[in-house]
Amino acid sequence: MAVAVDPLTEAFGARVVMPLDVKNASRWDDVLRRQEASAAARAPCADPAADKCFATFWAQTVAELKTLSRDGQVRRVNDLVNRMGYWSDWDVYRKADYWATPEETFEKMGGDCEDFALFKYFLLRAAGVPAEDLRMTLVASDDQAHMVALVMVDGAPVVMDCVVLRATPPAELRQYQAVYSLSETGAWFLAASRPAGVQTAMTDLAH
Repeated sequence: MAVAVDPLTEAFGARVVMPLDVKNASRWDDVLRRQEASAAARAPCADPAADKCFATFWAQTVAELKTLSRDGQVRRVNDLVNRMGYWSDWDVYRKADYWATPEETFEKMGGDCEDFALFKYFLLRAAGVPAEDLRMTLVASDDQAHMVALVMVDGAPVVMDCVVLRATPPAELRQYQAVYSLSETGAWFLAASRPAGVQTAMTDLAH
């Protein structure tokens, strides 16, 4: 039986080996629900300045993004989010691993790699990019787990990273090996080598 290929991750040399129900990816399912609740509860702030009020920042940024091409959206979102501070979940939330919503990351003015990737993913979704054109993807690099966002631009995938700051085609990031991929429509373990250091990250996805 042929193994399915995900067009957004095949540029990493990764084939789908195990499709998952999104609800089996508990961390992802949880942050999707919290993001939905955040959007539903969003209200104007006492100080409406965009650098202080998430509701203002989000509304203004999404409105701007909707005037841009897909390539322009990706560049703008990548540059905007990568300006924030980078620090560990333990420093910010006193947890070993926590997937923050954009509102939480905005309030802390920073986060770690999955928080940056989630911020980019949800901003692009709000700007109208369909879920099938986006992925949250765990990669392995030097035996370490790292999260990036993938987005389809002009028929080809582009990596939005917080380490390699320029939005980059996966083929140029040979240091990364795709491990699993997530979207609102599905979750997949991928056929790529999985160094020992990423096994915990894979297990944590379901907790």
